[in-house]
Amino acid sequence: MSNSSANSSANSSAKAAKGSGALSARGERARAGLKDAALVVLEKQGYHKMRIADVTGEAGVAQGLFYHYFKDLKSLTLEVLTDFATASGDRAEIERNVPKGDWYARIYAHNLVVVRGYARRPGVMRCLLQLADEDEAFSGMLRDNYRNQLMWLVDLMPKLFPEVRFKKHQALMVVYSLAGVGEGLMREYFINESKTLRAADLSVEQFAELLTTMFYRALFLQHPDEAQLKYTRNLAAMVKAH
Repeated sequence: MSNSSANSSANSSAKAAKGSGALSARGERARAGLKDAALVVLEKQGYHKMRIADVTGEAGVAQGLFYHYFKDLKSLTLEVLTDFATASGDRAEIERNVPKGDWYARIYAHNLVVVRGYARRPGVMRCLLQLADEDEAFSGMLRDNYRNQLMWLVDLMPKLFPEVRFKKHQALMVVYSLAGVGEGLMREYFINESKTLRAADLSVEQFAELLTTMFYRALFLQHPDEAQLKYTRNLAAMVKAH
């Protein structure tokens, strides 16, 4: 599945709204208000428990107004979650303040965006996974989006490590394996709220630092510059004695 397929499904509700003309400024605000309300309800109640009345109640509008802008609840959900999932994909913006050549800062900038998403909207992140299990196009969009988040590094791997002479798809598998560890940890910590993990009581910045340090160590086989670290500075001593 492609991003265009999922985005087509997500945007179909706009075409299905009553009337074929463009929305007025007031109509655009009302539609955006329903989307904002849906995001709040998804966070609080989840995808399977959300009702149209919950959305319109949160938005402070009459229930009948919903169908003026959206075909049904799923079309609204698809659009809202697609917007949420793709909102932070601008690599240039993410790396805007990263010094050139600073690989630790570069990886940290990307991890910080992802960790903030999990920390601020764990309920919405759970909904992403639930909807992906039920909608093939949406699942494909998420996979494409995740791949695009990693491909910048995959494409640079042969230049970073020219002596490796990566086999076909090997760089891709290496980056996916490293990133997958962090994804699993974030799901357990933020979505499943593992009591064992939550006892660590990490800030968003500490969590992003931990992911970045472990990713950096695995990728470059060395510890990051300790001057850049706080929570993980002591892990420099975590080496096997020969």
